[in-house]
Amino acid sequence: MAKMCVNKTEIKEANIFEILMDNFPDMIHSVDDKGRIVYANKTAETLLGYTRNELLTMNIRDIYAKSVLKAVSQGFSDLKERGDKTIPESLVKAKDGTHIPVEIRSFSIYDDDNTFVRTFSILRDLRELKALQQQVVHAGRLAAIGELASGIAHDINNPLTIITLANDLALEQLKHVHTVPENALEPVRSQMENIEKASSTIRKLVDHLRNFSRTTAEEHEILDLYETIDDALFIVGSRIKKSDIHVQNKIDKNRCFVKASQNNMEQVFVNLLTNACDAMAGQDERTLTLSLSSCRRNNMDFWRCDISDTGIGIPEDKYEAIFQSFYTTKEKGKGTGLGLSIARGIVTEHDGWIEVSGGATGGTTFSVFIPQTRP
Repeated sequence: MAKMCVNKTEIKEANIFEILMDNFPDMIHSVDDKGRIVYANKTAETLLGYTRNELLTMNIRDIYAKSVLKAVSQGFSDLKERGDKTIPESLVKAKDGTHIPVEIRSFSIYDDDNTFVRTFSILRDLRELKALQQQVVHAGRLAAIGELASGIAHDINNPLTIITLANDLALEQLKHVHTVPENALEPVRSQMENIEKASSTIRKLVDHLRNFSRTTAEEHEILDLYETIDDALFIVGSRIKKSDIHVQNKIDKNRCFVKASQNNMEQVFVNLLTNACDAMAGQDERTLTLSLSSCRRNNMDFWRCDISDTGIGIPEDKYEAIFQSFYTTKEKGKGTGLGLSIARGIVTEHDGWIEVSGGATGGTTFSVFIPQTRP
């Protein structure tokens, strides 16, 4: 709860209980037997966007969403008869039309003749709680997917081993075939070498899938950032190829050491590369540019990795919002709004940060800063 500050005049001239009510962190309102609002605290003004005077001219039905009005009428009738009522979730409607989920706890006030006078209700904004619940549910789903991926990787690895061994054996046997002209065997050998390359690619993908789905605590170790970014490019390679994206990889194979979690840092770059691919969908020009450079900030040396796209771009006033959990511009079902939030969290844990800027000719650049270390 925020610190409550009132001046001495208020304390002298107003009842301290009324001050507490007015500054209570939850919305409080009271309605008479006709449903007219006769009291609303400051939080009600903040939550709904109405002034106190506006609220005191309104009926209780005016501040609830149309979809719950029937339940509101029934609840009001029950409340007058029973004396108290708790509603786990309802929807109030702000002045700008925003629907806000709230928990309601109400009770009735009666006079000495047991005649109903008014209701007294406390409404708690559930948006933050619901966002946290969604995050927990999503994390649970990711864990389940991770276990499934690990199992699939194991199942793929078994037949892949047989294919690889059989192919190696066949290639070795071809070396001892002398009854067939060499030029007749060359197409067969070429196809078997293609099988060997494809098997190697599958094995690499399986290894990445198995490692990426690990749920054990991640230890920080000395890594070559170049290799981490290269692995992320490999993982997103099929998306890049399918989307016909031209990659300009300006990263030299230097020894760019950082102390980090391999899986977590790989996840950061996979998220950023995937977002870049999505941003370029439908664009005439689809170019993904990567660069890695050294810089010094606050008397410390950092590696700076820039990932630039030629996508639709991001308005400057949204640069901070895009890192908030569940914020997404993608269609429903095509994004959770967690990728950038998770990426920034991981980079922050590694004592780094992420900056975002617009490209010179459109598009967006994400810059990841990670402290340098020595091997």
